[in-house]
Amino acid sequence: MDMAGIYIHIPFCIRKCAYCNFFSVSDLSLQTQYLAALGKEMNFRADYLQTQRIDTLYFGGGTPSVLSPEAIEQIIGQIKTVFPLKSDAEITLEANPNNLDEDYFKRLAQTSVNRLSIGIQSFFDENLHVLGRIHSGKQAEHCLESAEKYCFHNLSVDLMYGYPQLTETQWIANLEKAKNVNHLSCYSLSLESNSVLHKQIKAQKYRLPTEENVLNQYNILKNFAKSTDFLHYEISNFCKPDRFSRHNTAYWQNKAYLGLGTAAHSFNHIERQWNTSNLKTYIDTLSAIHTKQDWEKTKHQLSEKEALTPTMQLNEYLMTSLRTCWGCDLNYVKKQFGETAYFSLQQKLNQLNKDFYLLTNNHLILSENGLLLADAVASNLFFE
Repeated sequence: MDMAGIYIHIPFCIRKCAYCNFFSVSDLSLQTQYLAALGKEMNFRADYLQTQRIDTLYFGGGTPSVLSPEAIEQIIGQIKTVFPLKSDAEITLEANPNNLDEDYFKRLAQTSVNRLSIGIQSFFDENLHVLGRIHSGKQAEHCLESAEKYCFHNLSVDLMYGYPQLTETQWIANLEKAKNVNHLSCYSLSLESNSVLHKQIKAQKYRLPTEENVLNQYNILKNFAKSTDFLHYEISNFCKPDRFSRHNTAYWQNKAYLGLGTAAHSFNHIERQWNTSNLKTYIDTLSAIHTKQDWEKTKHQLSEKEALTPTMQLNEYLMTSLRTCWGCDLNYVKKQFGETAYFSLQQKLNQLNKDFYLLTNNHLILSENGLLLADAVASNLFFE
């Protein structure tokens, strides 16, 4: 039986980070209303994934750790009553160090959460100031100690590079401080046009690093991973043996998922759907829905959808699978999209620079040079 995942968006943040342009709100007083609306949505969308068993549950945001552990466990309990959640499901909570004090860890350890993804970004206060983070380097170090104390061994840490004023010495030290966790997500800054940091750079308060500096930091990351037994299993993700993110890997391997909450996306192979990013619309609309008939009449107010043609599905699979160490399974292409697509893809490969890829057991895998240009390589293989 196919496995699927559920993503739950918690849109609340105490304060938006300087580089962030994701949907979030700082009015924490709306939590109770939002969670009630979220419970309704999961009930009305119970059949979205058909009979697929749920292998992963992921709380993202925003900052999910602004919710109490008790509220998080209540949501998990609701999920269990509506969906066939596997007993060994991976249940991940994104969290920030400023929320993770000793008491929070103690209570969180009593919940069903079995994986933490902590947004640290840096252990240096001067870096955190540039990024607009509200935790300190000491808080970041302390939460890693507490995670170990309360047996959150399935632990991921987010670190960022390629932003103003980060030195190579600091970058190396950040990696060293996180070397004992079993998963790292390391992202180069993507400067969003509406972010605070973009405005600061435009006003010449900060200067972006050069492409050469960013590439040096990326190479430091790759060398660190090799020397500390981290598998570079996706462009921005590294893990110790068998500790990859099951939830995110499902995205890259073209598996179905349901997104619940404001701004959440869903995918069932046939169509892609995304919920409104207007929190008031989300809460008010669901508050007025009481029956399945109400839901059918008004659900179009909550989300938009796009039907996916076979060509769109194939191109999406190419784009996501080539980001990973497993690559694109050509046998899957033949089975899912037909022999014509299979042979056409092989013809496209003949025109591609051989330095960019490897063919292993009928899997198309990008080389290190190819990964640096992954989006461009994938686009050269796209079908029209």
